[in-house]
Amino acid sequence: MSRLLDMLTVRVDETILDAVKCIESGDLQIAFVVEAQERLVGVVTNGDVRRYLLQGGDTKLPVTACMNRNFRAVELGATREQLLKTFDLGYNALPGLDVNGRLCEIYTRQMTASPEVPVLARARAPVRMSFCGGGADLTYFFVDHPAAVLSCTVGLYAHATLVPRDDASVHIYSEDIAHEEHYPSLSQLLTSEHKSLLATIVSVIRPAYGFDLYLRSDFSVGSGLGGSSAATTAIIAAFNELRQDRWNTYEIAELAFQAERLCFGIAGGWQDQYASAFGGFNLIEFENQRNLVHPIRLEDAARFELEACLVLCDTGALHDSGQLHEMQRQEMEAELSQTDLLRESVTLCRRMHRHLIRCELHDFGLCLHEAWMLKKQFSSAVSDDKLDDIYAKAQAAGALGGKLLGAGAGGFFLFYVQPQHRQAVVRAMHEIGCSTTNFRFESSGVTSWRTKIQ
Repeated sequence: MSRLLDMLTVRVDETILDAVKCIESGDLQIAFVVEAQERLVGVVTNGDVRRYLLQGGDTKLPVTACMNRNFRAVELGATREQLLKTFDLGYNALPGLDVNGRLCEIYTRQMTASPEVPVLARARAPVRMSFCGGGADLTYFFVDHPAAVLSCTVGLYAHATLVPRDDASVHIYSEDIAHEEHYPSLSQLLTSEHKSLLATIVSVIRPAYGFDLYLRSDFSVGSGLGGSSAATTAIIAAFNELRQDRWNTYEIAELAFQAERLCFGIAGGWQDQYASAFGGFNLIEFENQRNLVHPIRLEDAARFELEACLVLCDTGALHDSGQLHEMQRQEMEAELSQTDLLRESVTLCRRMHRHLIRCELHDFGLCLHEAWMLKKQFSSAVSDDKLDDIYAKAQAAGALGGKLLGAGAGGFFLFYVQPQHRQAVVRAMHEIGCSTTNFRFESSGVTSWRTKIQ
């Protein structure tokens, strides 16, 4: 029994005078009358005693003679909202009763806030679809040549959960590849020679506490949707949720680039991290001094129409984007013509941007074909006979244009197909063993939140 409960409780066999002493001992000016097994049978206030004495009552009689049996009580564990509403009716103190009517708690208007409970952080980051400009976001190009990429995000996510621990140990779980890593401390993780990407991200953030980190994804590895960048961004955002000095969206994207490209060593450009962090349709400009994300506001009708006309087709072939980007770098250094191709890609990107914001979607679809033709010239590894056959069959079935997402060599094709040809294109893809995936555009970027540890 709590001290307040003990101080304000009288027994049924105690006198009215005992109840008065109990009432006067506290600021609430009330006493609670209990019988055997602490069952509450009534309450007594100063007003009850005064009325009883004015009627000729005797203070030596049992307290039951003047107690109020018609009292207001609440269930033990009542919510703060329920208590506040009852206090607002004029009550200063409320007895909290268990299912057997036993007095277990006294709630007052000055009740303390709920005690702080441990929290965990969650985050999710969407993957991107790049329409044009890929390759121009590689640093060795845009340090000398202004570049731009046109992309959007879709409703497929990398999900991260961060659970702080009371000790210093670090535990990392990747559901997608059924991989676990365990370290006695952060210092042990930092000195490990064979860290995974997830552990490398942690080594960049360097949190001052132990934790359990869980990652899962809605997409397959090697899909060409920028999945590793989405995973990196989600993890950084989960840690950011528990920071007091929080990183802004640009800083999250830059940290993701640092962890994935520089520290872990996956070759590639900058667009994936910015797309996943900011979300929505964007024209992303890359320059030596700064990178800028320009959100694109599309009319609802244009966005819905574009969504209806795009078909996402899984080729069934996985690709290694880092290896492909490294090959592209080597071929670019060997052939000056690569620079001209990337300049042409940036010009096409800006043309597609104009078509998109003006809702000229037919022209936008035709530009996807131009983008694919350009992309194939970047490297001999971008496409092969199987991928060329898939594209040719999609075109023959009615696709206006399309391109392979990501660095190339596998993953997903994105086709622009007018509604009257959609069924034919989907059927043609299924006939050659490719699957098609429905998707929805995602207007938000990486999102994080806290929740209580139950």
